[in-house]
Amino acid sequence: MRRLIAVLACVVGLAGCNASKGDDAGEATSGRVFRLGVIPGAQDFIVYVMESRGLFAKHDLAPEKVQMLSPVNLHLMIAEQEVDVGFGGFTTMAIARARGKNVIAVHGIFSPVNLVFVLDDSPLETLSDLRGKKLGIFGGPGSTTFTFLGVIAKRWFDLDLVESVELVSAPGPALVSLLDRGEIDAALLGTTESLKFSAKGTYRVLVDLSGEYRKHHTRVPAHVAVTTNEDFAASHRDVVTDFLRAYREAVAYVKANPAIWAEYGARIEMVDEAEVEILREKMTANLVGEWDAAQIETQREYLELAFDVLGDAVVKSVPEGLIRDDFNP
Repeated sequence: MRRLIAVLACVVGLAGCNASKGDDAGEATSGRVFRLGVIPGAQDFIVYVMESRGLFAKHDLAPEKVQMLSPVNLHLMIAEQEVDVGFGGFTTMAIARARGKNVIAVHGIFSPVNLVFVLDDSPLETLSDLRGKKLGIFGGPGSTTFTFLGVIAKRWFDLDLVESVELVSAPGPALVSLLDRGEIDAALLGTTESLKFSAKGTYRVLVDLSGEYRKHHTRVPAHVAVTTNEDFAASHRDVVTDFLRAYREAVAYVKANPAIWAEYGARIEMVDEAEVEILREKMTANLVGEWDAAQIETQREYLELAFDVLGDAVVKSVPEGLIRDDFNP
């Protein structure tokens, strides 16, 4: 547990951890300028739709994209106000606020598209079977996605992943190699890898994170949220509200125009028709289109479960003021 706390402290900038600023993907040409932090994955897709369909321009928004490869770096930049708006891991942002950062979550984006894979001939059938085994994780034990899996494991499978499973952290491609060689028993993969490997017959899904959560609750919490800080939100309320307006229009566009998936698939070098169909199915199902009272209650309930997994040494309760709905368009 001490190791997990250290990782989380690094993420919210409370330890002397290094974080590098990515290159801006483009300069604003007109409109209201703000710094938008982006990493690859599901959030990159929604930004692509907002940008390519002219929704930023429609609402007079001119984001200067700050692109990073690591969620850790993005979370640090959000917490330290080095970006104005970003897609933050929900539990990580909650911990940051509990530690004194003035971050706020103003809308959910996606519930997890991530999957845990085993080899097709693996004897493992449920999460319970991972006890004493090796689990590869792409984002490390401090990641939002791992926390989400930890909630599922503890709540419905009586399994503490940190205490009862040997964790192996590595990038997605390395985890696949380790799984193929039998050096790990299962792998929690990132969004893109999860979608690609769903279409391959040599692997089997042990756990669909959102699918498993949905078995027990009507709604699934967003594990990634539109996040900003109180200072920017107070001085640029119109920007935050119009960003959310553009986001909701992007969600509506995606649902009405399924051809967008093949287009985006080509952009991320996913051209196999089976893979594109899985991309469409999984990501559409897990888009968070509403930020109403029911969704906010779902987020609060999830945080209570997450904090039970993380322990009181990390955070004891849902931080006051974390979840805001007053920017809803």
